[in-house]
Amino acid sequence: MPQLFVKSLQRRWIRARSLFWRGFVCWMLGCSLLLGDEVKSFDLRFQMRGDQPTSPDVVVVKIHPDEVLTNYRLRGRLSTWKDVVDVTDSFYWDPQSWGNLLEKLLAQQPRAIGVTVYLSETLRNAALSERGVRAFLDPRITWASPTPGGDRPILPLFADSTLSNVGIYDLVRDEDGIIRRFVKGPAGIPHLAEKVTGANLPVDTTLMINYRGGTNVFTEYSMTEVLSGQIPPGTFHDKIILIGAETNSNSQFLTPLGPSHRAGVMAQIVDNILTDRWIKRAPIVFYMAGLFVVLVLSVLILIQYPQSVAFLFLIWLSTLITALSIWTFDSFSVWIPIFSPLVQILATWIIFLGYQANKIERKNMELLQESRYLAELEQLKNNFISLISHDLKTPIAKIQGSVDRMIAQHPEGEIAADLRQLRSSSEELNRYIQSILKLLRVESRDFKLVQTLGDINETIEDVVAQLRPIAEGKQIQLTSRLEPLFTIEGDFTLLREVILNLVENAIKYTPEGGRVEVRSFEQNDRVIIEVQDTGPGIGRDELQRVWQKFVRGKDQELKTKGTGLGLYLVKYFIELHQGRVIVESELGKGTLFTVSLPLDLDTGKIETLEEATGGSENLSFDRG
Repeated sequence: MPQLFVKSLQRRWIRARSLFWRGFVCWMLGCSLLLGDEVKSFDLRFQMRGDQPTSPDVVVVKIHPDEVLTNYRLRGRLSTWKDVVDVTDSFYWDPQSWGNLLEKLLAQQPRAIGVTVYLSETLRNAALSERGVRAFLDPRITWASPTPGGDRPILPLFADSTLSNVGIYDLVRDEDGIIRRFVKGPAGIPHLAEKVTGANLPVDTTLMINYRGGTNVFTEYSMTEVLSGQIPPGTFHDKIILIGAETNSNSQFLTPLGPSHRAGVMAQIVDNILTDRWIKRAPIVFYMAGLFVVLVLSVLILIQYPQSVAFLFLIWLSTLITALSIWTFDSFSVWIPIFSPLVQILATWIIFLGYQANKIERKNMELLQESRYLAELEQLKNNFISLISHDLKTPIAKIQGSVDRMIAQHPEGEIAADLRQLRSSSEELNRYIQSILKLLRVESRDFKLVQTLGDINETIEDVVAQLRPIAEGKQIQLTSRLEPLFTIEGDFTLLREVILNLVENAIKYTPEGGRVEVRSFEQNDRVIIEVQDTGPGIGRDELQRVWQKFVRGKDQELKTKGTGLGLYLVKYFIELHQGRVIVESELGKGTLFTVSLPLDLDTGKIETLEEATGGSENLSFDRG
C-alpha cells in the first residue's frame, strides 16, 4: 500500500509539473507581448471606432493661406498659393487681418483664445495702433511659443513682461513621427493647452492622447467667415478658441487618424484636459495578473471539456475579453490589452493540445491493457466452464447408462420409480450443460455461418415430430399449419435450434389439455414462422427481459425448470440471419412468437454481427 501511494503521488506530481511548465510558457508569452500591445493597438482602436463626441466648448478657427495671400500680392512677392514652397508661421502675419480677427472674437466674450501660430518677435516692425495693441495683449489670449532653449527664451511677438500670456506649443512625436502623447516638460512656461483650460499639470507629465476623430471632429470656422460676419452672435461665447493655420504637406502633423494641422492636435489635447479623457493604463503588474487569470480559466476549460467544446468556450472567452476591452476604452478611456490575452489563449490551446493528446493516448493504453486483461479473464472463464461441462458429460453419460440398465432389470416396483426419477434428473442436468456449451460456442470469436439452401417446412416438421411425444405426455394438442414455401438460404442447424427452442418452450409452459400451433407462410419476400400456445402468458413488464441471458419469468421460477438461455439463443440466431423475432403475450391468454427471415441473406452484413447483436458479443458455433 505505501508503495502504491508513493507511485500515485509521483504520477500526480509529474502531471502537475507538466501542466505548470506549459502554463508558465503561455503566461510568459502573454507577458512579453504586453510591451508591444499598446502604441500600435491605440492607433487601430481609434481607426475602428470612428468619430466620437467631443467637448462643445472647443472651437477651431483656421486660417487658409489664400486668406493672407493678398498681402503678399500687394508686395509683389507671390501671385498664387502654388508658388509657396515652404510656409512658416510668419507667413500668416498680417497685422490688419489679425487685429480685425481678434476684435471679432473677443467681442463674443470667449473663455480663452489660444493662438497656435508662432509669430516671432522679429515681426515687431509692424505698425500697430494703440487699439490694435490692446486687442493683441488681451489677457484671454495665449500666444504660442517654442520650448525655451539656452539662456534667452524664444518669445512670441506679443509676450508681456511677465510671460503670463505665453504657452508652449510643442507636440512630441514618437519614433515613427506620430503624435500619441502629451508631454509637459520641466520648463517654467506652461503648455498652451494648460493656459487656455486653466489646468496645472505636474511637471514631466506624460499622458496618452485619446483621439476623438479626424481633423473635422471639432467645429471649425475660417478667418473669412469670422471677418465677414457670417458667424451668428454668441457662437464663441464662453468657448475655448484655438486659432491655427493650414499648412502644406511638409508641415503637417501625423496622428493615428491621419495628418492634421497643429490646431487640430491641440484641440484634441484641450478636449482631453476638459473631459479627463486621457487613456488610462494600469500598472503592468495588473495586466500580468489578468493574463494569469485568463491562463487559469483557459487551462481549466481545456482540461475539463472535450476539445471541440473547449474550443467554443475559448472563443467565447476571447469574445468576452474583446468586448470588455472595447467597452471600457470607449466608455471610461481605460485601456485593457486585447492582443496579448488573445495570443495567449491561442498559444494555450495549441500547447495544451499536446497535453490532451498525451492524456488521451495514455487513457487508450490503459483501456487497451484493461481490455486485454478482461479478454484473458473471459477466456479463462470460458475455458473453465467448457472444461467442467465436458468433464461432467462423461460421468452423466455413465450415470444414465447405469440407470437405463437398472430400469431394464427392474421395470416394476418401488425402485423403478426412483430410477426413472434419477434418469429424469440426469437428463435435466445434461440439458443444462448442453445449454451452457451452446452459449460458450455462440460467444466465441471465430463464428461463420454455414449457408445452405433448404426447405424450412421440413425442419419444422422434424421438430414437431420429435416433440410430439412430449406434448402427448402432457395431453397437449400440437399441430402445424404450413404453407408451401420457397427454399431459403441459411444455417439450418441454427434454424432447427430456434424452432426447437420455441416449440419446446411452448409445450413446457402450456398446462395439460392446452394447445400449441406452429404456422409458416410468406409475406413481402420474407418467411414468417409463428409459434402460438395457450399458456399463462407473460406480463408486460417482462416482455423485454425474456431475451436476456439467465432470465426467466417470475411466475415460472418454481413451476418449471430451465436455464433462461433458450430465448437468448433464439434471438441471437435469428439476428445472425438478418431476421427479427418478436413476442406478443397477454396474461391468461397465451403467447405468440413470430420469426421473420429473409429469403436471401446479404453476405456483406453477416460479417458485421456486432451491429446485429448490439455489439456486445463475438460469436461462433461448433458443430463437432
